[in-house]
Amino acid sequence: MSEQAIFYLQILFWILLFLLVHCYLLFPITLPFVSEIFKRRRSADTGAENLPKVSILISAYNEEAVIERKIQNILELDYPKEKLEVLIGDDGSADKTAEIVERYKDQGITLVKAPQNAGKAAMLNRLHKIASGEILLFCDANTMLFPNVIRKLTDPFKDKKIGCACGHLILTDKSGTELGQGESSYWDLESEIKKFEGMMDLLIGGNGALYAIRRDLYTDLPVKKSVMDDFFVTTKVLQKGYCSTFVSTAIGTEQTSKESSGEYRRKVRIGRANFNYLISYLPLLSPFRPLLAYLFFSHKILRWFSPHIIVLLLVANALLVTQHWVYQLTLAFSVVSLLASLTKVIPGSYYFLSMNMAMLKGFFLSFCREKSGGWAREARSDE
Repeated sequence: MSEQAIFYLQILFWILLFLLVHCYLLFPITLPFVSEIFKRRRSADTGAENLPKVSILISAYNEEAVIERKIQNILELDYPKEKLEVLIGDDGSADKTAEIVERYKDQGITLVKAPQNAGKAAMLNRLHKIASGEILLFCDANTMLFPNVIRKLTDPFKDKKIGCACGHLILTDKSGTELGQGESSYWDLESEIKKFEGMMDLLIGGNGALYAIRRDLYTDLPVKKSVMDDFFVTTKVLQKGYCSTFVSTAIGTEQTSKESSGEYRRKVRIGRANFNYLISYLPLLSPFRPLLAYLFFSHKILRWFSPHIIVLLLVANALLVTQHWVYQLTLAFSVVSLLASLTKVIPGSYYFLSMNMAMLKGFFLSFCREKSGGWAREARSDE
């Protein structure tokens, strides 16, 4: 290998290593300071004293095990009934989901039944067209909400520039699996990142379990390929020039998948869906909104491409191993880390490896033909 090739390979190695360290270490550590510097002051609309009408939209498929508990949870929410509309879309369930929802029609619960299973995106588009609330609140059938969640989640909308508000999902694990425990810990970190992004009102992506947007800012979800509906809808709010925030006191709770394989499959689907519409998210990297571009690049782009970075980093490291003892040390560290992950000696390391493998698989699947619509539901530990 020529000296020039070695030189460029060394540059590539250190750039890749920096990107990886920045994504998982530097960005989370420095974010509190960045958020304090760029903290946004909100200008509340003094004329907005009345509570807004809210439409709760839930797309359900084979949710027989949890849907009644979800409805009871909604009925206990502390919000004026005349200001609340509840639309539950049954997307061609093969169980008793629709039958259970129908029982509560006299209590303000509206069933919207699809003739056949078309997918969550298609159902949410349908519910949006029916909804009459000025604020749309999206949540999952298995997410249980605290009584004050609507009041907390709608409060930021007093500021006319706020287009989206995301609640705080507390993810608990009762499965006892390494991936379930890892997902719970990961979500704690993710919630901290969301909190600091929320201080700047530049939250990068909502959380489908609990988020709200202004009705007129909803963008129809694509249905030809799988899509992360929460990320797609909330990032379109940012692209339209509005702000997106995080409300830590608007709390919902949820369980992880029952089995490790379920958590892994879910991550593969998330990765595939993100890469399916990557091009549509690239306007978030606009140099005219540098802070937003920095957050999106650091929080999402680098994380989505972490497996690619890791593979390239290992290849570069192997090619440079004879050049300096530093490269021998980094390669040895990589091998030990890989062994620790595969043998599950360090659960967190195993989770990191598994999730990056899932992301990489999702990347390659995004180039394959995909049957539109449909669901791939995973059993949860609360069922």
